[in-house]
Amino acid sequence: MNSTKTTYGGVIVAIMLSIVWMLVTATLSTLGFYEYQRNDSHISVIITVLTPTVFFAMLYVFFPAIKSWTRNLSLAMLTLPHAWRTVGFTFLALWFYEILPAGFAAPAGFGDFVIAIAAPFIAVSLWLKWSGAIRYALWFNILGLLDLFFALLTGMTGFGVPIERMVDIDPMTAFPMVIIPAVFVPLLVLAHVISLVKIVTEPRF
Repeated sequence: MNSTKTTYGGVIVAIMLSIVWMLVTATLSTLGFYEYQRNDSHISVIITVLTPTVFFAMLYVFFPAIKSWTRNLSLAMLTLPHAWRTVGFTFLALWFYEILPAGFAAPAGFGDFVIAIAAPFIAVSLWLKWSGAIRYALWFNILGLLDLFFALLTGMTGFGVPIERMVDIDPMTAFPMVIIPAVFVPLLVLAHVISLVKIVTEPRF
């Protein structure tokens, strides 16, 4: 009974804190907090991206209810939320309408879409304990992390985006698009990291 209460407590705490952070992010974006001057230094945007990641990581470390909840989640449950990354199709739509540059939107959009399509199949293979499921999950999480890293790298440094088009990435610093890098990406990064830890440390089925 106590274990069940702790699990439900972790779910409630995680949801509430995520909602609070989402509201804070929305408020800060409307105040222009996420906007930055593009120059030779990317310290400000790096801090903007790392802050929520560190925030969620600290919640995981210092809130026993959250840690207990994530510990009880199966690999399949940690994998399934990545299906949400079909939202990456939005990047492709914004590229089509020339709102976001191709150098950023194409790799981020296609990468997210592929990971999103793969997520349900990986989750099912883990639930059904198919042969090779753990190996597939390992590669899924590695590639998923690389996809997020490359998207953030492109947005921060302009890698693959002509300097004259860098200003076109700025919609990602405004509400509602800013919710993706400031809220959902950190959560997905942590889901990948927790999954990889489980794969390495827990017994295989």
